[in-house]
Order: sequence, then structure tokens, then C-alpha cells
Amino acid sequence: MTNTSKYTAAALALLLAGMMPAVAVAEGNGTLKQAKVIIDHNATDNDTGFQAFIDAEGWEKLEVIGPNGVVVDFRPMGTVNELGMTELFFETVEPENVKIPLADLLRKMPAGDYEFRATASKLGGKSGVMSGHALLTHKIPQGVTLVEPKEDSAIPVGDTLVKWKGTDKAIDGSDVKITAYQLIIEKDEEPHLRMIGKRGLSMYLPASVNEIEIPAVFFEPGTSYLWEVLAIEDGGNQTLQSGTFKTH
Repeated sequence: MTNTSKYTAAALALLLAGMMPAVAVAEGNGTLKQAKVIIDHNATDNDTGFQAFIDAEGWEKLEVIGPNGVVVDFRPMGTVNELGMTELFFETVEPENVKIPLADLLRKMPAGDYEFRATASKLGGKSGVMSGHALLTHKIPQGVTLVEPKEDSAIPVGDTLVKWKGTDKAIDGSDVKITAYQLIIEKDEEPHLRMIGKRGLSMYLPASVNEIEIPAVFFEPGTSYLWEVLAIEDGGNQTLQSGTFKTH
């Protein structure tokens, strides 16, 4: 298991900048900045799906090709196509494991090499085809155990220790190497009508860390919060465990 280490509020500003692990290999001719494909498993709700991400200077068409052929064929249309795209994140539906057993789901995207092939946009300053590769594995980590705050507990507004018990096992019982933990804490509220994202924090922490003190200024009295910790293994696959608490 990982050793316990504690981060304090003094380090929070640095952590909020993010410590995004290298979860896939981007290759090709060097013009694709990132190409990633991972499994996203929810240990709380027992559902599973796939996520992918691309980042490039500018492109007008994208194909993702896996062991079974084309997975995604994406292109902007109209005047947006004239601009071209840079980043793209997509996520599949995450069916409950009781409805689609995990073994059946994994057959939809087999382990292996996935090629990201993008046609460069003129406004991006490039030409020709940009490519990258991501290796998808089927190694899925177990979820962590949330320790503090207790589930559905009511805590005073103040500096708050958030703590979890890490993991070093995959869901099949084999050993797994954890690259990082991601901590997310959000207010339990509907998203803003126009703002992308919700009010909260998200940080990537080293695998050696399983607790951190969140400063009092983050919390509001009489407010419900959702929090989750994602265990991220070195192939990029991740499993989240979620909980709730409130302030008084």
C-alpha cells in the first residue's frame, strides 16, 4: 500500500495547478500534442465507460482507429470547420455493470493500440495528416476507501482534513501501480446556466499521498458537498469512489 503523507493548505495553490499524469503515449510526427484513451470505472455506482482526449495545433477531421477498426469519425461543420479544432474530449455512456457485464463492455474496445489520425487545418499553421498513438489496457484499479469526512456527516466550517485509504490492487485482484490520485470536491448544486464546470476544486496528488488539509476559505456554512477520489494506474485507467458531507 502507499505510504501516508499529508499536504497542508500552504501547498494547496501548487496542487490546484494540477499534476496530470502521463497516462498514454503520444507519438506520430510530433504534431499531435496528446492522444489518450482510458477506462473510467465508478466503484460507487458500479458502472464503466471509456474516455479519450486529443490535443493538437489545429485539425479539421479526426479518426480514432482501434484493433476492431474506426471508433470515432469526427469533423466540425460549416464555418467552425474553417476555424478547425484543437482539443477534444469524449466519453461514452457508462452502463451499469449489472446491465452490461464488464467482460462484455471491454470487448467493445479491446486492449491494444489506438491510432489518432487528424487532418491539419489551414488556420492551425500545419498541413497534411497528424497522428498519435495511445495504448489501451484493461487493467482497472480497485476504488479507494473514503475515510474522512464520514459519509453524510456534518462538519463545522474550518480547515478540514480529507483522507482516504489508497489501493495497490486491480479489480481482478492482481497488483497495480498507482500513478496518482485525483481529489474532486464540489458544491452539491445544479451547474451554472452558462459557465462550464461547477464551483469546487480538483487536484492530482502523488500516489504516496492519501490525505490533504483543505483551508476553511473553501467551504461555506450550511452547504452540501460531493467529493470523490480517483485512483489512476500507470496505464491511465481510473476508478472513482464518491461520498457526501455537509457543513453547519
